[in-house]
Amino acid sequence: MEHSIFAMEVCARMDAGSTLQRTLHEAVQVQFEKMSLQYKWYQYRRAQMALLSNLHAIEKGCWDYFDNDSRALNDYGMWSRGMITEEGARKGPSGTPDPYRGQPRYLTFTMAFLLIQGSPTDRMLRTVCDIPKDRLWRRDVFGHILQNLGHVSFASVKSDVIYLIPRDEGWALTADDLTDPKFHYLRKLV
Repeated sequence: MEHSIFAMEVCARMDAGSTLQRTLHEAVQVQFEKMSLQYKWYQYRRAQMALLSNLHAIEKGCWDYFDNDSRALNDYGMWSRGMITEEGARKGPSGTPDPYRGQPRYLTFTMAFLLIQGSPTDRMLRTVCDIPKDRLWRRDVFGHILQNLGHVSFASVKSDVIYLIPRDEGWALTADDLTDPKFHYLRKLV
């Protein structure tokens, strides 16, 4: 069996009063290995809708789609390791931001699908991700891709991974944290 991969990570501002972090946290804390395919779709759909509702707060991100089997397996392993390794930028919490002093806090949300190559979901994502190079890092492109994730059939997904940084709001990322080399792959969206 050959594989493809789709992966997306977004970095969003945690605006005062926003429920984005809480909604995403609820989506990732469920144990997916015990879910039916329909319930798994529902949990991703919940995350997808939260991200679409907060598209204005997404400042950075990256996404990939590859239909090369060895690259798909390698990249999926890389994305999966992000879930089991410590990915934070510091050893202690960032504290509560002062909204009057311009100290925004951020979250990153990651999802990756190891797809059965040639499956309906693989073909759909291949089409959705066929974006001209000069448009790759646009917020509207991220919105377009996110909108189409509601069409993913988990019968075509061999494996998936989903995770969120931070789990607790007190550990939210700062602007300085995002300059750490470990976040070099996140592109500024226009």
